[in-house]
Amino acid sequence: MKIVKNCLLTLLVLLIVLSPVILTLGTVLLTPKVYSDSYVGVLDEKYERLHSVEGEKIVVIGGSSVAFGLDSEYIENALGMPVVNFGLYGALGTVSMLELSLSGISEGDTVILAPELDRQMLSEFFSAREVLRAIDDDYSMLFDFSVDHKLSLLGGAYAHAAEKLGYAVTDTRPPISGIYSAESFNSYLDIASGLRRKNVMSLYYDPTTEVTLDKSIVDGEFIKTVNSYVSDCRERGAEVYFSFCPINRLALGENIDYAEIYEFSDYLDSMLDCEVLGDIGSYILDEAYFYDTNFHPNDFGVIVRCNRLIESLSEELELGYIELYDPPAPELPKYDYSYEGEDENSRYFTYSVENNGCLRITGLTDEGKQQSELTVPLGHEGRKVFSIGYGAFSGGSVTKLTVTEDTNLRNFLGGAFDGSRIEDLYIYYDYTDDENKLFPAPDFGGLTIHVPESCAFISGYDWSAGSTGGFDVVRIKK
Repeated sequence: MKIVKNCLLTLLVLLIVLSPVILTLGTVLLTPKVYSDSYVGVLDEKYERLHSVEGEKIVVIGGSSVAFGLDSEYIENALGMPVVNFGLYGALGTVSMLELSLSGISEGDTVILAPELDRQMLSEFFSAREVLRAIDDDYSMLFDFSVDHKLSLLGGAYAHAAEKLGYAVTDTRPPISGIYSAESFNSYLDIASGLRRKNVMSLYYDPTTEVTLDKSIVDGEFIKTVNSYVSDCRERGAEVYFSFCPINRLALGENIDYAEIYEFSDYLDSMLDCEVLGDIGSYILDEAYFYDTNFHPNDFGVIVRCNRLIESLSEELELGYIELYDPPAPELPKYDYSYEGEDENSRYFTYSVENNGCLRITGLTDEGKQQSELTVPLGHEGRKVFSIGYGAFSGGSVTKLTVTEDTNLRNFLGGAFDGSRIEDLYIYYDYTDDENKLFPAPDFGGLTIHVPESCAFISGYDWSAGSTGGFDVVRIKK
C-alpha cells in the first residue's frame, strides 16, 4: 500500500511539474497556424522543395540575400541542373539553415553556402523565437535540429504559445510588411521578379548596417560548424562551396580598402574546408543594383549576382563557356532633401551634413540638454533632418522623445541612444510603403516604443530582429 501511495505521489508531482510544459506544447500544436501568409511562413515550402527535387541539384543556402538574390530558373537554364533556393531570413541564423538542409542533401548535389557577410550570419546565432514562427506549418522540421537547439526551442515554446494564443483569441494574424509576405515568392521560392525594380533606400544604402569585411566578423565556432557540415555533406556524396553575397559598395564606406577585403577572402579560404568560389570584388556592386538593404539586390542586381555564380560554377564543374550579359544599372531615383521654414524644435540639437545634403542629429545644445521631453525636428536651415547618430542624446536629461507623423527622419543609427536617459520613444509615423522605410536602431533594448495601432514595421520583417533586443511596444491611437 505504501508503495502504491509513493507511486501516486510521484505521478502527481510529475504531473504538476510537467503540466506547464504539456499545456505549452498543446497550445503550440493545437492552435491554428498563423504565420502561413508571413514572410517566414514559406520555410516549410522551401524545406519540402529541397527534399522533393529529384536527381543532382544545386542548393544555395543563406539568409534573405539568397531569397532576394537568386533567379533559380535563370541559373537552372544556364547550368542544366535544378536549383533549390534555401535562403530566407537572417534572424533564423545560418546554423539553422545548415541543420535544416542536411537531410535534403543527396549524392551528386552541389551545395553553395552564401550567408550575408556580417557578424550575426557568420556566427552561431540562433533565434528560437524566429525559428518557432518559421516552422509553425511543419513541426517535423524540429527533428533536424541539434540537441542544444531543440532545448532552446523548448525554452522558447512558452512565449511562442502565448503569441499564438493571442492571435487565436483575437482572430488576427501577424501583419504583412510590404514585399515581406509569402505571396512575394514564385514557384521556385525566390522573391518574384517585378517586385523590386529600383533602389528604395533614401541614401541608396542602409547606414545602420554598414559592411566591414575583416576576419573579426567571423566566429571561430562558426567555422567549426561549417567544416563539420562540409564533412557531413561529403559523406552523402555532395560537394560544398562558399560563395559571396552581393554587397552594396556604398555600405563599405567612402574609401574602400580592397587589400583588406581580399585579405578577408583569403582568410575564409584558409579556414574553411570547402573551396571559396569567385572573386569577392566582383560581388561588390553599384548601389543602383540594390533594393532595400545592403545585401538585397533589385531585379537587375539579381541577374548580375546570378551571372557571377554561374561563371564560378561553370568553371568549377567544367561545364564550358556560357555567354552571359549583365543588365545596365537602372537610374537611381531622385530625392528632395530641401526644407523650407524653420522648426522650433531644431534649436535643441546639433547637426552634421549627410552625403546627400540632408542632416544627421549628432547631439544636443546646452538648452537641449536641459529638456525632459524633445521632438525630432523636421528640418533646420534649409535641410531636412534625416537621421540620428551615435550618442546623440548623451549627457541630456530627456526621458521622452517624439517622432511626429510628418517626420523626415529615416534612420536611427547604431548607438543612437547610448548614454541617454530616454525611456519612452513615441513614433507617430506609420510605415506605409517601401519608399518610406524607417530603419530601426539595433539597440532599442530597455525602451518602451509607442507606435500607431496600424503600424506594421514594429512587428514585421523590418523590426523583428530588433524586437529580440528586449524593448516593449505600446500601441497608440493617432
